[in-house]
Amino acid sequence: MSFVFYPYSIFMLDRHIAPSAFPIEKIKFPSPLISVLDNGIKVYSVSLGEQPVFKFELSIPAGGIESDLAGLASMTAQLMKRGTHRNDALSIHTHFDFHGAFWDIQATLDQATCTVFGLIKHFEALMPMMTEMIKECNFPTSEYEKELAIEIQKNKLNWEKTAYTASQLFRKSLFDQHPYGRSATPTSLENISRDAIIEFYSKTWSQNSPTIFLSGKISNKEIEILNKTIGQLSFQERANTPLKSIQFAKNIQLLERKPEALQSSIRLGKAGITRGNPDYFKFSVLNTVLGGFFGSRLQKNIREEKGFTYGISSSLVPMQQAGYWVVSTDVKNENVSETIQEVKKEMTSLCEDLVSEEELSLVKNYLMGTFTGELTQAFDIAEKIKIMELENLNADFYDQFQDQIMQCTPNEIRDLANKYLDPSDLIEVVVGG
Repeated sequence: MSFVFYPYSIFMLDRHIAPSAFPIEKIKFPSPLISVLDNGIKVYSVSLGEQPVFKFELSIPAGGIESDLAGLASMTAQLMKRGTHRNDALSIHTHFDFHGAFWDIQATLDQATCTVFGLIKHFEALMPMMTEMIKECNFPTSEYEKELAIEIQKNKLNWEKTAYTASQLFRKSLFDQHPYGRSATPTSLENISRDAIIEFYSKTWSQNSPTIFLSGKISNKEIEILNKTIGQLSFQERANTPLKSIQFAKNIQLLERKPEALQSSIRLGKAGITRGNPDYFKFSVLNTVLGGFFGSRLQKNIREEKGFTYGISSSLVPMQQAGYWVVSTDVKNENVSETIQEVKKEMTSLCEDLVSEEELSLVKNYLMGTFTGELTQAFDIAEKIKIMELENLNADFYDQFQDQIMQCTPNEIRDLANKYLDPSDLIEVVVGG
């Protein structure tokens, strides 16, 4: 018997040649099962997968926009984990740890959320404690003092970071007096009293009716457990809070020096749009072309060709009442001016020249591939359903998202660039050395 040996190299891939790419077909976005508990709370559930796990999310209007004090909503959420009338902080944490659950309570600008991940067999044991924390928090003075000291120290450390400072100053410059422009500082946190926290909790968490999003290996049993626990709580009908008017700022240049910083953080941007805007879908394509993925124009220019940064991106940040668009990066101090010039150059190019069909096709496939990949997990689907519900989007929002991406043309990209990406009125924030 004879053997023929071939050089190893003939089996190696030629990595200079890209593999074949094929268009991704539209996928019908799945609909959740909607249940209504005895007290009127809606539960949106997605049952998918074979693993016996669950994700529970309770969202409630208790975010920063509900308060006039920066940091109050977040402080309240943190302290809710520190004790109820029946259980102290140690008992609460021990209970969740014993059942192997990850849990958290957080507040964003728009909403506050209780989250629990765990095994489905422990769902019945975990929900009574979560129910207790929603309605029976007592905010012990000792825990308030400890948490306040921790938050002040964390906040001080954050403001020492150029990236954090640049992001906060950008929002403040853009939104001015609107709650979206507020940022907590050590001084503002020191002014948050325990009484203010109790009052905020009683006006939001204890009164506003929440919405529940449940995903994983879900059955009728879990809905019944929710009905016996959270479904028996009483909430007042929430009055519609009038929207606060927003006067977006334009054409601001802000420099904050941190002499010890080896790099500078740059934020360039302007007012954006919400997901409910008809332009949102194709603006997402435009943003991806410019700086929304690793093959974007900003990455190729400023990272690969200039070597100024490890990473640069542009982002659409839609919130419930408004949105913004921002370019973010960190560069050496001596490269700040040229980086800003190059970002504006790429924006101008999109305003003046048509994107090639090849580049547009690549971006469309990237967006469709990313979207398709996010529909394989129940947790990811539930996250999209949460966005649709909390932002009052149409039920076919994600079907329209796919249609609009695939139909987007180079002329539409140029028109949108001229509408939203005029580089002459940017807010420019630089923080660093």
